[in-house]
Amino acid sequence: MRGKYFRFLFENLDGGLFHTGSIYDKKRQKNLNFVYMTGNRFRSMPQNESLIIYKNEKDLPEVIDILVIGSYNAGCINKLMEILKNHKIKTIILPYLAPIQRIVLGEEIKEHNFTGKVATRFLQDPYQFLKRCGIENVCFLSGNGAPITRRPEEMDKTICFEQADAERAAIIREMEGYSVPVMCAGYMVKQDCLFYFGVYGLDLRLLAEFTKDYFSHIENIPEVSENANEDYRNQMQRLIREFLRKFGFSSMPVIVMFEGMLHASPFENTSYMTEQEFSKGKTGEMKHACRKTEDCSCMIRCTYGRDHDLIQNHKDPLTEPRFGVLLLGNINLNRYLPQIRTRFQAVIPRIRAVTLPNSGSGEDWNHQILNILRANERIYWICSKHDMTSAGVISDIVLSSPSNRFLTIDSNWGCCLSGYLIPKEDMD
Repeated sequence: MRGKYFRFLFENLDGGLFHTGSIYDKKRQKNLNFVYMTGNRFRSMPQNESLIIYKNEKDLPEVIDILVIGSYNAGCINKLMEILKNHKIKTIILPYLAPIQRIVLGEEIKEHNFTGKVATRFLQDPYQFLKRCGIENVCFLSGNGAPITRRPEEMDKTICFEQADAERAAIIREMEGYSVPVMCAGYMVKQDCLFYFGVYGLDLRLLAEFTKDYFSHIENIPEVSENANEDYRNQMQRLIREFLRKFGFSSMPVIVMFEGMLHASPFENTSYMTEQEFSKGKTGEMKHACRKTEDCSCMIRCTYGRDHDLIQNHKDPLTEPRFGVLLLGNINLNRYLPQIRTRFQAVIPRIRAVTLPNSGSGEDWNHQILNILRANERIYWICSKHDMTSAGVISDIVLSSPSNRFLTIDSNWGCCLSGYLIPKEDMD
């Protein structure tokens, strides 16, 4: 029997998000594994707190088909180094960081005393570092290509990223000293699943101008003394203070990603999707494929006969199938919501779950997104719990519509969205 079985897991990464997905094609006996992770944008971190709660590397598949870095912080870089060491990555998609941004991030890693030697090498030259790791496709994104206008099932089954324009490429070549292949955000289709990207952040021209201006002033060029280490620390502190004064903590770029099945028409498929929370002790169990045994934890086995949650609303042929997830990273919705709405307009009717930006911080929240994603069906709002999580954001979500459900993931609890799509003729 043909069919697609999917499972989306969400876990807390020190207030950031660690998302793993798996799509199993029963006809081809083939699995697609992907990861999206993002760190929050605040540099201060609780002391004596485990940086990464997702420690059991054997729970990740040996081969990860797609790894997406939604946004950077020290913890996210540290996690990336672990994954690169222990797993084979086919395609990695990450925001392009200008050298000045990498310097700021590198100092953050040193400040928190992380195992930073490998991370430092990565930040010195990310492209060459990743190529040496044997990754087949390294995709740095800067700027956005044209938004998709066709329905998802009409998309080309390929990788569609545009090359960066000549001006952007020239700026990057001047900053790096060589040509780094950077692309504009686009989309890719793998195993009938659409991955659609948007990237947001500072204009590269501003970063290039800041760097030139800073080092053109003689007072910013350090004099050599007998204590070279102290000279270096003072210079770095001065540079970072000036950088943060001009751009603030939200200076790192962010990748927003939609993921969802292409062919989910109620005319053609019997479908189901459900949600459940799981405890930290269940993490490994949740990552194994459903084998339809009595102790199956992903709930796919039991959902066809029992309407376990209220998501079996895919049988009406007039209803747009909602199997998609919108991963907002730590995007500032006050600044970028209009651009996000325009770019993701074609897939908005398919969104079932949304991750809250920057751990539900009120500074990054815009309640207008609730109107954009309003639906009669249930919508899940997934938040990585952190000290910055805002009670006002939670109130906005749960009080605006009975269809909204707020899900908190922390060091003890994660959540899982799982389900299937089976052609109707195969159900006879």
